[in-house]
Parts: sequence; C-alpha cells; structure tokens
Amino acid sequence: MARRFVEHVRRQQPWLSKLCDQLLEPLVETLRNGAADMTALAEAFPRDTIMHLLGLYPGDRDLVSMLVADIFPTSGPLPGQDRAGAAAMRMLIDYLQGEVVRRRRAPGDDLMSELVRAHTDCPEALPHDELISVLTGLIVAGYPQIAAGIETGVVLMMRHPDRAVFLDDPVGARLFVDEVLRYDAPVQFTPAPRIPTKAVVLSGVTIPAGAQVWPVLGAANRDPGVFSQPDEFRPGRDGSRHLSFGGGAHYCLGAELVYLEMSMLLRRLRHRLPDLAPAQPPCQRFGRLRGFTSVPVIRGER
Repeated sequence: MARRFVEHVRRQQPWLSKLCDQLLEPLVETLRNGAADMTALAEAFPRDTIMHLLGLYPGDRDLVSMLVADIFPTSGPLPGQDRAGAAAMRMLIDYLQGEVVRRRRAPGDDLMSELVRAHTDCPEALPHDELISVLTGLIVAGYPQIAAGIETGVVLMMRHPDRAVFLDDPVGARLFVDEVLRYDAPVQFTPAPRIPTKAVVLSGVTIPAGAQVWPVLGAANRDPGVFSQPDEFRPGRDGSRHLSFGGGAHYCLGAELVYLEMSMLLRRLRHRLPDLAPAQPPCQRFGRLRGFTSVPVIRGER
C-alpha cells in the first residue's frame, strides 16, 4: 500500500507544483500592500492536495475543513471538545463511506479508486474497515498535520534566516524539513495510549498492567541521549531519526507526501518572498496538534 501511495503522489507532482503557485500568488499580491497571515496558505495547500489525490469534490472543501477543525481544535482541551471531535470523526467516516460506494459504481484514476480496486480484488489483504481507516488517516494526517508543519517551517525560516539557505536546493530542503519535524513535531503525542498487559519497569519507574501510557513524540525528539544539542534548530544534523512519523509497522504512510509538500512550498516561499519577515509574533497552538493559529508576515528588510 505504501508503494502504491508513493507512486501515485509522484505522478501528481506537476499538478502539485501548479497548485502551489496558484495558492501562492494571492499571498504575494496581498503582501504588496501590507501584512498577511500565512496560516490560510499553510492550510489550503495540504487540504486541496489530499482532496485532489483522493478524488474528492472540490466543493466539499468547507465541509472537510469544518470536520478537521472539530477533530483538532485550535485551543487546549475545553468542555465538550472531545464529544465534538468524536462526532466530527463519525461524520468524516460516513462521508468517506459514501465516497467509497461512488468509487465502486464509477471508479476514476484517483488514489481512492485505486484503494477501492485493491479491496475489491483482494478483500482479505485490505478489508473494508481497514480501507476506511486508511482513507480517514490520509485526511486527518495529510491535511492538518502537514499544515502545522508548514506553519512551523515558515516561523523557523524567519527566525533562522542563516539556516533557511538549506531551502535553496532540493537536498538541503529535505534536511530543513526533517529538522522542522524533529524540532517541533506537528503531532506531540500519539492518538491512542499504549496499555501494558503486565507490569513493566521503565527507567526505574514501574508501570502497572492496564495503565494508559501516552508516548510524547515531541519529548522523544528532544532526547539529549539521541540528539546533540536537541533544543537547537540545526538542519543537517547527524543521522539520528526522529519519531514524528512513528516507526516500524506504524511508520506514517504519508511521510513522502509530507516531505514533498513542505519542501515545495517552503522553497517557493524562499524564492518568491526572500524578504519575508514577522509582522507580529505568531500565536502557537497547544494540544496534540502543534503549528500556529496565526503567522502574521510582511515584506521588508530583516
């Protein structure tokens, strides 16, 4: 499945490049006359990308944005947010169930149609529940989490102009993106806890059987036992691998899409707006999803 996904993404690179330029143009125009908020672009690019890859109707953008906003609220935990998030997830699953039915009736050349065909050809290898889970995960991970990574990347570009030079070539851009993902992981902790079936002693602490253990990816990515000077933003650091994409059997299916989108957009920003600077301090989001609720920018000398 991972190979199928990567191949489909690579075939869509010309379309992604065109979309990137189309979305960037209004920002460039707005900045001719004053300030702009980068979050609109950061959210539109991954949202429109994943909807195109899955063959979703462009008119459903507002619906998808609304559901994702409820699943990942911009504020910290507030009363009722868990219920709203669960309801939004159910609505998203129902929406995708309907899209799968439509692909069975009239398949296209989009990624969802490919996955539906794979399920039809071999339901044992890709059961229906897993198909829906994969599609849901692609939207939940392939839209808000990439948006958060782009927002953080823009802030770090402006904060560290000497290190933004990594974006001047494709190899360096990937190193820059990799360090953005390590330095401030878009997802700070896993979506579900780990529950030991028997008591475990970890670093001298006893974790009883049945306890809920929430791995904090953001903390693991700052582990001084793994990364030298972990609190420093340093693209091109040693080869220690961060955990922002998970690992093993649970390694993120869309990792290549994350690198592609973030590298493409950050490189275009660097080329088109080399004098991009903060208009006001950015407002960071807190909770499981990081990123920023606002990134006001202007053009001008640093």
